[in-house]
Order: sequence, then structure tokens, then C-alpha cells
Amino acid sequence: MICIFTWLCFYYLRVQIYGYDFSIPPGFYLGLFLYTAGWISLHFLSGTYNSMYEKSTTTEFFKTLIVSIIGCLFLLFFFILKNPQDHNQNYYLEFYSLLFPMFITTVIVRMIFLSVIKKQLVEKKVFFNALLLGSGKKASQFYDAFTRSREQSGFRIIGFFNTNGNSGFNVPASMKQFNDFKNLASIIEQEKIEEVIVAVEKNERDLLTTILQQLSDKEVNIKITPDTVDIISGALQTNDVLGVPLIDIHSGLLPNWQQNIKRTFDVCFSIIAFIILIPLFLYTIIRLKLSSKGPVFFVQERIGYKGRPFMMYKFRSMVPDAEPNGPQLSSENDERITSWGKVMRKWRLDELPQLWNIIKGEMSLVGPRPERKFYIDQIVAKHPEYKYLYKVKPGLTSWGMVKFGYASSIDEMIQRMPYDLLYVENVSLSLDFTIMLHSIQIILSGKGK
Repeated sequence: MICIFTWLCFYYLRVQIYGYDFSIPPGFYLGLFLYTAGWISLHFLSGTYNSMYEKSTTTEFFKTLIVSIIGCLFLLFFFILKNPQDHNQNYYLEFYSLLFPMFITTVIVRMIFLSVIKKQLVEKKVFFNALLLGSGKKASQFYDAFTRSREQSGFRIIGFFNTNGNSGFNVPASMKQFNDFKNLASIIEQEKIEEVIVAVEKNERDLLTTILQQLSDKEVNIKITPDTVDIISGALQTNDVLGVPLIDIHSGLLPNWQQNIKRTFDVCFSIIAFIILIPLFLYTIIRLKLSSKGPVFFVQERIGYKGRPFMMYKFRSMVPDAEPNGPQLSSENDERITSWGKVMRKWRLDELPQLWNIIKGEMSLVGPRPERKFYIDQIVAKHPEYKYLYKVKPGLTSWGMVKFGYASSIDEMIQRMPYDLLYVENVSLSLDFTIMLHSIQIILSGKGK
């Protein structure tokens, strides 16, 4: 509705600027469709439609202003400036006739929508279950501050998980109590917890590692209460004036707008690559069928984002039934690899069908390589931190693949793991771009195996 209103406003204001007779031109409806699609896409990429109950009205006001300016500048440079005018003043008038209606109407509608959401949180019609985890004294201090807070975050603390057994917190009768770390993950699922708040003493911070390992594949947000050192060092960054200050443990998570851009790029790149590489796909399939008997595609279950299994697709590079005695990793000189399979692996052609996994949302262009549960269980037994890789989607290529390459044993998987952990901790669009450039260089040089 906003796009229809502002598009009509723009046409009407142009009539006033140039003194035309108001009419609906033949391209009006096509322009309206493209105009609406453009604004929706821009707002989607900026994260407007993500996490509605976590948004700040002030932040949304300025974000709407920035998005409106960017969108109108795009229209100015690609459409308005194509129409030659005698006076530059007309260009400015057209630009502002786009900007002001779009910004004002969008802000009004958005503020109304956010006020409705805020009311739902205040009236507790909408809430999110939270688990308070920590020692008695620290947890008690946080809970007192939380109950006194004027900020309606929508979180309802339904349980307390005591980490050291000390009784320094008078738990309300309505709040459940837990104390067995072995059951932490199952408690999260049973109680439908969406937020875990860690309030431990400074000498208990090592517990945070254990907590993160257990919850790395769970759909929960994890926050910790800061101490003075955290505040001074800058670990705590917040604009929440009325709420209780907390440090958000968002390892492996991009901001919403970057996640949207990453996903959009993944899909667009994969679709374009599919279309452009159709001749290469056909050539690869023909050579594969001529070189050995068996199916064209190799389909295998792998573990992906948040520990979810999915079926990964590859062009078959080995003889059929290559694992008669159970899972077995391949090596560079593996006799099970066909002659054409060696060529495909050298140029990474066998990985091309994974573009379909990317389109489906199971994988990304860049991310840790997905492995089988059989091997993951062995790695996690030695290095529980491997589960941190579940924080992001697995990828067609990765930092580990660029620095280390394919792993032919459990030990090599463990050697490659630090690079993938570095990616999770430093994930960004620029890092993805850098890894993709290095991956393309490796592929073009034929150094795959």
C-alpha cells in the first residue's frame, strides 16, 4: 500500500513540477510493479522483516531513513537523470518528491506496527521462554534487576539452573529448578527455551565453554551478565537504556542484513551458475556414463546447520558400492576412484551438484565442509569444540578447504578444524568474498584432489 501511495504521489507531484495534465501513462503499472519489488527487496536486504519483536523504534527510524535515501538515490541516478531538463532544480524536486512521501509514510506505518508489538509484550500476549543459569548470588542480583527493569523485552524466566549448588537465590515458586548439566540440552527442548541467560561468578567463567558446547546445535540465544572488566574492555555494547545490560554470545552469526545479502547472493549465484554451466554439466554426465557403470549422482547424508542432517549431492567419482564394509574416507591415490573421477576431483567438478543444496538452503557458498555423523562423533569425543561449526551453514568451499584441502583421515579433519573455527568466529561478507577468490584460484590451477 505504501508503494502504491508513494508512486501515485510521485506522479502527481511531477505534474505539479512540470505543469502537465495528470494522466496514467501506459508504463504506469509496470513501473509500479518494479518500484514495489525494488523497495521490498531493499527492505528485505536491510533486515527490516527479521526479528520484529527485538527491534528498537529509534534504530528503525534511522534505518528507514537510510534505506529511503539509498532507494531514492538509485531511482534518481538510473531513471530521473535519464530525462534531460533545462534546470537542475527539477532533478532535486523530483528526488524529494520521491524521498519525503516514501520516508514519512514508511516511518508512520512502521512506528504504528512497532507500537502494536510493544503493546503485545507489555500485556504479555507474546513472550519468549528464558532459562536463568548461574550461581545463587549472581543470579539473584540479575533476577532482581530484571524484575525491576522498565524495558519489556518479552522474555519470561521460567526456570533456574544452579551451577554450583550454593543457595543464594530464593527461587520463586513459579520457577522450575534444575542442576544436572547432562540434561541441559534436553531441558532446552522440553521447556521450549529461546533464551539462556548465564549469570555466573567471575571464577566460574570456564563453565561458559561447557554451556556453548552443549547448546551449539540448539535454536537458542545465549547471553551473559557482564562484570566491570567486560564493561571497561568494551565487550559490552548496548543501546538499551531501560533494560538489563547483557553480553550477546553470537558466535558465528552475521547481522540480519548481512545474512539476507549472503543468502540472496548464494541463491542468485547458484541459479546463474546452473544456467551458464549447463554444457559443462552435460559433458560431465556423458563422460561419467562412458567411464563407468552406475548412477550419475552420489547422494549421502551429511550434518549441517544446527546439527540437522541433509542429503548432499555430488557427481559420482568412485565405483558403485565403494564402501561395502562401512564408512571409509578416500585418499588421493584411492583405487576406488574412477579415471574420470580423478579428473572431476582435480577440477572440483564433482562438487557442482551441491549448487542445488545451496538453492534449497541446506548449504552456502562459503562455510565449513559438511561431514558424516560417523566421523563427527569421533571428532567430538576428542574435541567437543567441533560442535561450534554448527553455528553456520556448511559450504561448498571453506577457509579449511583453502588452507588445508580435503581430509583423508580423522586426524586431518582435526588439523583442518581450527581454520573452520576461525571462520565461524570471524564470519563476514568480506571474508566470504576472500575465501571464494582463493577457491576459484585453486580450481583454475587444477590443484584439487
